[in-house]
Amino acid sequence: MNTAYFYLTPEGEALALRLSAGHPGDLYGKDNFRENLRTAFSRYENLICIMATGIVVRILAPLLVHKSSDPAVVVMDQKGRHAINLLSGHLGGANDLAREMAFLAGGEPVITTATDVAGLLSFDTFAKSHEMAIENIRELKHVSGALLSGKPILVVTDCHFPEVEDLVSRKLASKVSVSDYVSNKSDRPSGKTDTKKEPEAKLPTVIIDESLYADGLPGEGSEILVLRPRTICAGIGCKRGMDGESIIEALSAVLKETGLAPRSLEWISTIPLKADEPGIHAASAYFETPLKVISTEEIEKLDISSLGIAPSDFVAQQTGVLSVSAASSFLAAEKGLLLRDKVKFKGVTIALSKHLKYS
Repeated sequence: MNTAYFYLTPEGEALALRLSAGHPGDLYGKDNFRENLRTAFSRYENLICIMATGIVVRILAPLLVHKSSDPAVVVMDQKGRHAINLLSGHLGGANDLAREMAFLAGGEPVITTATDVAGLLSFDTFAKSHEMAIENIRELKHVSGALLSGKPILVVTDCHFPEVEDLVSRKLASKVSVSDYVSNKSDRPSGKTDTKKEPEAKLPTVIIDESLYADGLPGEGSEILVLRPRTICAGIGCKRGMDGESIIEALSAVLKETGLAPRSLEWISTIPLKADEPGIHAASAYFETPLKVISTEEIEKLDISSLGIAPSDFVAQQTGVLSVSAASSFLAAEKGLLLRDKVKFKGVTIALSKHLKYS
């Protein structure tokens, strides 16, 4: 995570040097200060400004986009007495950064986000800490608002999370399984049984699932926040020189057919022979999912037949292993659950496995 320190005085420089010894980063002084700070806003993930808060606000205000994309900005006085989480406290990590800077400086963090002040769970922080994707962050305000008002929320998930269990024990939340939510057996939004349609919510709701609403999210103002656990690992095999568009369309089709949200992808995987394929890299970029290369030695150790993976003599002749897409997806998922054995397209094969990290 890259960090930049900005200071305007000799005392501020001394503090920046002390802080960067514990948390490395680039240092910028008063020369070309405004231009450097504006440039840093899109270049760095963390900005630590040792100066008056008003200076930082006036310079950065025109650059603000959204808390899901803006960097973390922490402002400190030059004596290091206070570290303020000015911008992107949760998703950007400014709250934790302020705490770290205060610790290094021997000062106090100044945390102003409402849920933190109230000692309540913020689901954007929750999503970040568990490496989940937030599908519709605009609905977060309804969930947070309810918790701050002491009103209950509904959490829909098949996974166990200590933070959610704590809310349940404090009677701030009810928790139901995905199947109960879908079958309308509990406090899910009433009057609808088709989860592909937009329901009218009784309670602000947090859904933590890879598949629910995969075909279309609830509309704005639905008070349903959808978090996607990144658990789905896609294995890809392809002919040499296969174009990215074809691979993207194939993976999209398999995800849709399996009922999985694209933002639940954790890895795109393949074997070393295919690791330099531009089409696979294009798919990785399109789905914003990192590429994991699975060694042929790892695949050779698998008992393919016992896993329900269909072997291919043709694939073995071409690649040296009996399976590319299914075996690589299974191993990328740390031998979790094979969801789809290879699905064949023209010049492309796709397989899906689930990483059971939240079970």
